[in-house]
Amino acid sequence: MEKKNIYLVQPTFMSTSSVYFPYAIGALASYAFNFRDIEENYELKEVFFLRDKITDIVSSLKNPFLVGFSNYIWNYEYNKILAFEVKKAFPDCIILFGGQQITESTDLLTECPFIDILMHFEGEVPFRDLLRAYINNTSLESVSNISFRTSENEIVTTPFKVYDVADFPSPFASGFFDMLCEKHPEIDFVPLVETNRGCPNRCAYCSWGMIKSKVRFFPLERVFADIEWASRRKPGFLGIADANFGMFERDEIIADKIIECNKKYGYPKKFQVSYSKGNKERVFRISKKLNEMGMDKGVTLSFQSMSPEVQKNIGRSNLDIDAYTALQKKYSEEGIPTYTDLILGLPGETVESFRNGIDRLLELGQHNSLFVHLCEWLPLAEMGRRDYMDKHKISYSRIPLNQPHVSAPEKDDICEYSRIVTSTASMTTDDWKEMVLFSTCVLCFHHLGLLQYVAIYLHFENGIPYSEFYGNLLSFLLNEAESDVFRDIRNRISSVIECNAEAVVYDETFGDAAWPFEEYAFLRTVYDIDSFYNDIRRFIARYITDSALLGDLLSYQKFVIKSVNDKPRSVMAEHDWKSYFSNILAGSECRPLETKKVCYSLHEPQAVHSWAEYAREVLWYGRRGGKNIYTSEIKEEKQS
Repeated sequence: MEKKNIYLVQPTFMSTSSVYFPYAIGALASYAFNFRDIEENYELKEVFFLRDKITDIVSSLKNPFLVGFSNYIWNYEYNKILAFEVKKAFPDCIILFGGQQITESTDLLTECPFIDILMHFEGEVPFRDLLRAYINNTSLESVSNISFRTSENEIVTTPFKVYDVADFPSPFASGFFDMLCEKHPEIDFVPLVETNRGCPNRCAYCSWGMIKSKVRFFPLERVFADIEWASRRKPGFLGIADANFGMFERDEIIADKIIECNKKYGYPKKFQVSYSKGNKERVFRISKKLNEMGMDKGVTLSFQSMSPEVQKNIGRSNLDIDAYTALQKKYSEEGIPTYTDLILGLPGETVESFRNGIDRLLELGQHNSLFVHLCEWLPLAEMGRRDYMDKHKISYSRIPLNQPHVSAPEKDDICEYSRIVTSTASMTTDDWKEMVLFSTCVLCFHHLGLLQYVAIYLHFENGIPYSEFYGNLLSFLLNEAESDVFRDIRNRISSVIECNAEAVVYDETFGDAAWPFEEYAFLRTVYDIDSFYNDIRRFIARYITDSALLGDLLSYQKFVIKSVNDKPRSVMAEHDWKSYFSNILAGSECRPLETKKVCYSLHEPQAVHSWAEYAREVLWYGRRGGKNIYTSEIKEEKQS
């Protein structure tokens, strides 16, 4: 009996030579083809995980029975065009759409008549049952979690079910990913391991918790085997695809296994997860172990907004301030980097609350790494529901995909789109533009280090609020500075609203990657760093009238910034700046600045030899761990 041909599609963008394994279609195929009746009746002819030319894919298909598409914001438009062309070339081919972009609505079947079936939420069991229905020529109404057209052109949606995942085979162990590695030795595949599935939280901006089920666990034997498989392939990076790593006791055992593999194979080099905010002590123990191995990319101390009104609107409760302060100090004392996420555009946020929120985080000691994400409207999230949007007057701008660090699209590539929330009942579009520009300034000059020490000094010695300092700095950059970097950024932000322009910047000087505004501003500034510090002296002189002290501080501030082709160097100072700032950044009380002659030296600077390498290694890879400036590498030379 001739087998029917199945094709699966989960295209993603490549970053240099790296691409994530197509986990979703790997999970579906591994489960379905684990059953004899499926294996005897179907053949998985090919999987497509790159954004190849549509015509090349269609011409490669051989009598396709079913083509299944996994959809998310980075491939949705591409998938629709490919599906249309497949249906045109093969009218009898079944087109199946699933993934995070597919809502509970059936409107897509009406909008895109070339799509035959929608699969909602999880798909392993429904995909198997769908294939079985075609084998047995039975009604599709027996298949859960799908919507389809009947022969009378009526649309039917079957009951939704949640399944236990304990017996789902792994795409690592099934050989699915081995097949891809053998066919594509030129690609550096990035592994993600799923140890559990589900999220107990229901944050309005996120679709992770929309499936109303308890967290379900994959067996530890499977998890350990996946980690071993990935580690043997020597990945630079390993991710865990859980929503709340560290929430459960077994998560510490899993972290120990990853460390064991690092010792055995030398890989993975780095490990990243979404940490739980629930079990603080367990998360601390895990991150401490990983940090001691040099594997941790930083721990999130979770705030999406500092506003109680916003937290109420999004169904999220944050760490209380005392707990945050204690944790920040605890991690600092252990030398473990932390970072905090804010989301701009959440309902209830105002200019005042957002600016005050950043101010408060800096006052609480978050000087290492802050990220301000533009709120993405997701169709499966609660925020995507019409009643929620109407209640909070949410409007979004449809812009080219807001995905930092991906390679520049090809000239004829199909554009994907993000829907960025740019106004709410509490924030106008002008307010939004103002806060994007303000946060870009704070992130560029404080959390990426260019003026962090200056701001800290003025805060502790002169009582200058951080928000006041950076607000005034932004005014200087826009109206008086010689550099046009921030005037350029201001125009780009306006274009997001007025022209639906992209919220990232491509610049060949810094390699083939998309840079968020603050990183692009940082790169442009460091590229001409001498001019920047010469010019910014005029602004700092408004606060520090002692020209000798001003020169001493700016000299040390500039000294800690990494650059291209760094060589061993030293700088003479009239004050003990390193001890002063190290004490504050460790979360201790501010001690008086000691006046003494100090020679600071840098003997082994980080060696990067091009701006593209600098942008990738120092900024992109180093930012989350606070590695984009020199700290412990700076030594104090003994004076004779």
